[in-house]
Amino acid sequence: MQQLFPSRQRIAITYGWLLVQLFTMIPARAQQQVITPPQVLPAICANQLPIAINAIIDRPELRRYRWGIVVQGLGGTNQLYNRDGDRLFIPASNIKLITTAVALRQLGATARLRTSIYQLPSTGSLSNLLVVGRGDPSLTVSGLQSIAQQLQQRGIKQIGQISFDDSYFRGEQINSDWEWGDLSTDYAPTINSLMLNQNSNPLTVSQQQIGMPLKYTWKDPSLNNWQVDNQSVTAPVDQNSNVNAFSSAVPKVIAIFGKPILKLTGKLAKNAAPNQIDLPVLNPTASFISAVRQSLNRSGITVGSTRLVLGQNTANLPEIAMINSPPIAELIQETNQHSNNVYAEILLRSIGHTHPEHNTGNEDTSNLGIALVKQRLTEIGVNPQSYRISDGSGLSRHNLVAPIAFTQLLSAMATTPTGQMYRDSLPVAGISGSLKNRMKGTVAQGIVRAKTGSMSGVVSLSGYINPPQYSPLIFSIILNQHDRSTSQMVKVVDEIMILLARLKQC
Repeated sequence: MQQLFPSRQRIAITYGWLLVQLFTMIPARAQQQVITPPQVLPAICANQLPIAINAIIDRPELRRYRWGIVVQGLGGTNQLYNRDGDRLFIPASNIKLITTAVALRQLGATARLRTSIYQLPSTGSLSNLLVVGRGDPSLTVSGLQSIAQQLQQRGIKQIGQISFDDSYFRGEQINSDWEWGDLSTDYAPTINSLMLNQNSNPLTVSQQQIGMPLKYTWKDPSLNNWQVDNQSVTAPVDQNSNVNAFSSAVPKVIAIFGKPILKLTGKLAKNAAPNQIDLPVLNPTASFISAVRQSLNRSGITVGSTRLVLGQNTANLPEIAMINSPPIAELIQETNQHSNNVYAEILLRSIGHTHPEHNTGNEDTSNLGIALVKQRLTEIGVNPQSYRISDGSGLSRHNLVAPIAFTQLLSAMATTPTGQMYRDSLPVAGISGSLKNRMKGTVAQGIVRAKTGSMSGVVSLSGYINPPQYSPLIFSIILNQHDRSTSQMVKVVDEIMILLARLKQC
């Protein structure tokens, strides 16, 4: 038996020898990757921060770009760094920090946006209804179905006429400062009072036989009024896919610039997964009316005619069905976490609707919203000369903000009753929202809460950071006029954030 089965000691020796032989077969570089622990960067003193930041942004390949950076203590004092912090920059989606802060103060965290159904005087035995939208950006078809069920429970089976009031917001439905190239995308949709599915209708394209045009389907065919010029093709297996949808018109300028034609180009490999393209609804009011009619029909309620009305007085009308949006606090969470332009623009208009002049004049609701935003910012100590606002989302390149304005805002919000709610709405580095994949695995992960922003030539990041060995800080970093990819410049900004995370008391 001893000859057939070696002792435990001999087994251990043999096993160890095999491990040594296997390990020596691994290339030296691979061995190093396996056994070397992650590099731990040393902490830096606050007085070293300016030199360290300058060493990053003054690199030969970066120094010709415009940098605006302010870093200071949470209380607004103890400024650690300032590079052109009082100069104006295009901030991109950092504008949402302003929109959401004022929305919390002006609208209240618990307020909701309500879509109401009122009873109008009947025509014989038939009910006549009025639908009033107040810009709920979260409303979906399932919400409309809830309204239909409420009417069904009231015993309504036939409706003579439904009136739709889309005038809660006044003025242009598309910001004239937005770039033409953005207007055929779902992130720059029409904003109106009767919102549904964020006025977006995704188009899914999928492959067919090689050489054949791609197959396309709308998420909701009933909401589609694009004419599709399909110039796409199904490519052989494993070829690179590249599908694009270009529109020749948008709702505001159909009559001027041409027909509502969507040109579908590019290719999708035979074995590729379907590709979803998010597109705006061309006529959101008509689409909303169509969706309401369908929801009622599904609930067994027949509908006669429909019509549009403007600003009908509802003071003495009974509300017989309704659906509320989530509270403003949750709308703000969606706005900042996922940089949702639709939600931001709705918040700006909702602010404008509370302006005293909204019910007495004809001023655009967005303009009234901007006027109230300026007033509220001044009240909390933001220098009115340090910014110019053109929209609520940051999509406009006419927005101009100095980094110091953002740090003043962030500092002021930290002392308000809703300050923690505001901070919690921001993405967390390496964990959530638009920062989920940034600074992951670094000392900055989990301790940075900030709003991102980007467009061609622009990268921005403003928010709060709690360095483990230093007191809490607020910061604003805005980069303009760069000619590199956004991903490249985001990495540079993240380098600066990792510096801030390494600060220590000295």
